Amino acid sequence: MKDILTVKELPAFQKPELYPVLDEFFRSYLVERDIEKTLAFVTEDVYSIGTGENEVAVGREQLEGLLRMEIEAMPEPIAYQILEYREKPEGEDAGTCFCQVRTTPEKGLGELVFYQTRFSASFRRVEGRWLASAMHMSEASRSQEREEFFPLRFLSRQAARFNERTQKLLLDIMCGMIPGGVIGRYLEEGFPLYVINDTMLEMMGYTYEEFVNAVNSRVANAIYEEDADRVAELIRSRMETDGEYVMEYRIKKKTGGYLWVQDVGRRIVTEDGREAVISVLVDISEDVQNRIRLMEESSRDFLTEVYNRRGGEIQIAERMKIPMPYAFFMIDLDNFKKVNDLYSHEEGDRMLHFTGRILKQIFRQTDVVIRVGGDEFAVLAYPCKDMQAIRRKADEVIRMYGEEAEKKYPLSGTSVSIGGIYGSRPRSFLELYKMADQVLYRVKKKKGYCEIWEADQKNGM
Repeated sequence: MKDILTVKELPAFQKPELYPVLDEFFRSYLVERDIEKTLAFVTEDVYSIGTGENEVAVGREQLEGLLRMEIEAMPEPIAYQILEYREKPEGEDAGTCFCQVRTTPEKGLGELVFYQTRFSASFRRVEGRWLASAMHMSEASRSQEREEFFPLRFLSRQAARFNERTQKLLLDIMCGMIPGGVIGRYLEEGFPLYVINDTMLEMMGYTYEEFVNAVNSRVANAIYEEDADRVAELIRSRMETDGEYVMEYRIKKKTGGYLWVQDVGRRIVTEDGREAVISVLVDISEDVQNRIRLMEESSRDFLTEVYNRRGGEIQIAERMKIPMPYAFFMIDLDNFKKVNDLYSHEEGDRMLHFTGRILKQIFRQTDVVIRVGGDEFAVLAYPCKDMQAIRRKADEVIRMYGEEAEKKYPLSGTSVSIGGIYGSRPRSFLELYKMADQVLYRVKKKKGYCEIWEADQKNGM
C-alpha cells in the first residue's frame, strides 16, 4: 500500500487550524460514540449528508436523531484515520476542509477490514469556537465500473453486470430517490442535457418542459453567466485528469436570481457510448451567504469599500486556480498629497472613496478591486479576453478621476497613473504586484496615462 502522510505526522507549525476540531469531532463520534459531545461540534443550522440513502439531516435536531439510530444499532467503538487532509480559509471566521476517512471496527474484524470515505465540511467561528455548518461524506469505491455512477453491491458475481437498458432504468430510479438535485450533461459543446431529477427541477422552480425550453437543452445555459466560463473550464480539465470534481457555483432560477450549489460530479459513459458527467447538487445558498458576509466584513477597506490587501490576495489566489487570460493593474494617484495639504484630509478621504466607487463602477463584479494602501489601488480583471476593452476601461478611470479632480481640487494637479500586465500563467499577488509596479514606475515619469505589458513573453519583462 502506498504510504500516505497524515496531518498527525506533520510538524506542528504545518498543522492546519481546523484539523484539531475535526479530529475531536470524529473521536467523539466514532470512538467514544458520545452523541452530546459530537453535537457540540456543529451549528444549530447544520446540514449533513452521509453515505446512506436516508442519511440526510437539516439542523442539529435531525442530526441527533440519525446519530441515535446509528449508535443504538452499532454501539461499539470504531477506529479512524484522517488521510490526505486539506483545508482553506474563507475569511477569518470561516473555512472549508476535505479529507479521506478510513474507519475500522475495533472489535471482531481486525485491521484488515476497513471502510474508506471522502469527507468535506464547512466551518464557521461561533463565539470563538469552530463549529461545522455543513458536512458531506461520500463513498469512493475502487471496484466501481466506469459505466456505473454509484458503488453497488451484488449477491453474486454473475449479477454484477447489467445490460445497457437496465443500467439506464436503474439510473432513472436512483435519480428519483436521491435527496438532492441530480443532473447529467454530455461532455460536448454547451453540455447537452442527459438526465435531470424532479428535485433539481424543484430547486430551480421549473417543470421538465419549461427547463428544456429555457436552456435550449443545454445545461451550460442554466449556469449563472459570471460563473459559466469557470465551471466549463474546471469540468473539462478535471474530466481529462481525475474524472471527478467538487465545486461551488451559481445556477439560475426560473423566477430570477440564482442558487449557490455544491456540485459533486463524476464522468460516466452513457448507454449510447457518449461521455457524460452525472452531478449531485446541494443548495448551499445560506451557507455561502454567511461565508460571504463574514469574509466581506474582514476583507473590505472601510473607507473605499473595495477589498483591502489581505482580502484582495485571497480573491486573486482563488481565481488563479483556474488558468485563464487576465489583466492586472497598479493604480497610483499622482500628487495626492497636495489634495490633503491644500484641501484637508477630509477632502482627501472623499477623493479616495470616489476612486473606489469609479473602479467598482467601471470594472465587473467578477473583477477584484483592491486598495493596496494609502493612495495606491490595484485591479485584477479576470477573465480578460479583450485587451482593447480593458484598455478602454483604464482610460475611463483616468478620465473620470481627472474630471472630478479638476472640478473640486484644481490646485492639486492630481491625476491617475496606471501600469498593467496581461497574461494567462497563474501568479501570486506578490508576483503580479512586482511586475505591474515595474510598468507603473515607467508611467509615473510622465503621469496621467496607462501602459500595459505582455507578461508571458519568453524573454520575460
